[in-house]
Amino acid sequence: MKFLTALSAIGALIATATAAAVPNTPAKQSMIDVQLSATGNTMIKATITNKGDKALNLLQFNTILDKNPTRKVRVYQNGTEVKFTGMLPRYKMSNLSPKYFTPLDPKSSIESTFDIARTHDLTRSGKITLMASGIIRTAEGHGANATTITGYARYESNKLELDVDAKKASSVGQAMGKVKKSRGTIDKRTNIDTSSCNQGQLEALEGALYNSAALAQAAAEAAPSNLNTVAEFFKSTSSSTVNTIVSRLQSVASESSYVDYGSTTYYCTDSMNGCSPGVLAYTLPDQNLIFNCPIYYSDLPALAQSCYEQDQATTTLHEMTHNSAVVSPFCDDLGYGYEDATSLSAAQAIQNADSYALFANGKFIHHLHYIAKTSTDHIFSYLPRLLGGMFSEVQIK
Repeated sequence: MKFLTALSAIGALIATATAAAVPNTPAKQSMIDVQLSATGNTMIKATITNKGDKALNLLQFNTILDKNPTRKVRVYQNGTEVKFTGMLPRYKMSNLSPKYFTPLDPKSSIESTFDIARTHDLTRSGKITLMASGIIRTAEGHGANATTITGYARYESNKLELDVDAKKASSVGQAMGKVKKSRGTIDKRTNIDTSSCNQGQLEALEGALYNSAALAQAAAEAAPSNLNTVAEFFKSTSSSTVNTIVSRLQSVASESSYVDYGSTTYYCTDSMNGCSPGVLAYTLPDQNLIFNCPIYYSDLPALAQSCYEQDQATTTLHEMTHNSAVVSPFCDDLGYGYEDATSLSAAQAIQNADSYALFANGKFIHHLHYIAKTSTDHIFSYLPRLLGGMFSEVQIK
């Protein structure tokens, strides 16, 4: 535990730093209406209506429009949430392609259908209740140039009740299935399946895990004495909120660190066909598995050069919070990026994966970015220098 003890010192050193503020984008909080209806035993149709007077391009990522088997709705049976068996991806949010958007003219509607049996454990027949809520990032206009995010629209659907036939539901194949455990070497850092890695990927992932541990532990140490920043990201400074944040970040740090055996398994490459265009990495929360995608290595720096930019370290931290063995209940994707995440309610923010990644990134990244000279650099190699006063050379802006 020597490394984590040293990291506690880092947390104390930077506990009073102030995160840079980013202006909110204009909110279109009532422009989108979503209505759910059943078209079969477990088939759901979502009707999305643009209630405004401007054409919109709706970013599909982590919304009711997402083409991947994500959690589009919350499903309840007998007052208990039904187990989710799909994927929770982290998407690259820069240089967005037009194919990631769905155009919607003013006063017009579009429909999207999906089968909840593909992403939920519907093994018991009977009545279920489902609803959808979230944030859709929006770009105004149509065409190739309409990919610049100009705002976001909140949506909250009707509650839909239906009776499910479990036998019929079981005939629908699960979208992600079960992963066959590899017979390859398992590295004890969060159980990296090294047989899924080439040397470069393994070095990058190990560096990201080291940096994830450092960022998470430093953020956990600093949170109790930085309540303004806690309020910025989590909308509450109650003792229960702070304790939850600290506990979860410490759990991420432990899981990311090489001092403990992990409860998750981390794959350098994708074996479940979840790496569709735009996906950096994804988690299967019911199996505690994380998979990196090719653009995790090609498009992300080891550590970002400025606040709130995506990088390998905070992508790994983000994915860690999706695992039930690390955070229980596991975090969801309720708000993506600074603007979305800081617009959430306290109840939503505490369960939002990006809130933890952004809190750690925005608060501490200026102290750490200068060590990311290569994908193999990591914070632990620089502890003697950091603890020797190097922080005085780095300025928070």
